[in-house]
Amino acid sequence: MKPLADNVLRMNWGNINFYKHWLAQSYYYTRHSTRMLAYAAGWTGPEKQNYYRRSVQHIQEEQGHDLIALNDLKLIGGSILEHPELSVTRALWEPQFYKIQKNPTTLLGYILALEVLALQMCQPMYEMLLKNYPAEACRFVKVHAEDDPEHVEHALAQIERCSLEEREEIIANFHQTRDMYSLFLQAIQKLE
Repeated sequence: MKPLADNVLRMNWGNINFYKHWLAQSYYYTRHSTRMLAYAAGWTGPEKQNYYRRSVQHIQEEQGHDLIALNDLKLIGGSILEHPELSVTRALWEPQFYKIQKNPTTLLGYILALEVLALQMCQPMYEMLLKNYPAEACRFVKVHAEDDPEHVEHALAQIERCSLEEREEIIANFHQTRDMYSLFLQAIQKLE
């Protein structure tokens, strides 16, 4: 994830249009986070009680993050109506619902990829954003800089409880999510 995080940090965060596009697209995929977790909890059998409980707890932790991105966008003069959801953004989050039906623990790959990426990029990214935007318009990044170290630990603890077969699916989803996030960023760069 380090090369992707480094790539993120090299992007033109001082370009307000880039930042607006990124916030809008982040809103689109983040608004599904709590639903994915609820869906995974619903598909989890009683034999995976720890995973079920963690998914339910994680719903509370992710609650409202999409609205933070939306508010940041508004504070820098943007509107979600100016930024339709990109196909690549849908391609980032949409397959997770299929994967959950096959095996709910597979969602851990998606979670871990995004949480590790946030862990590696959000604090330095927040500092860069503060050079160009008011702090109240950078809350989405700040929240993830503060919360995600703990979320990574929780995801890794859950993965340790998974079978070898489940771990293979989790790892595949981790790589898919990483690759899709890279494409997601490329698509946003083209909008500048």
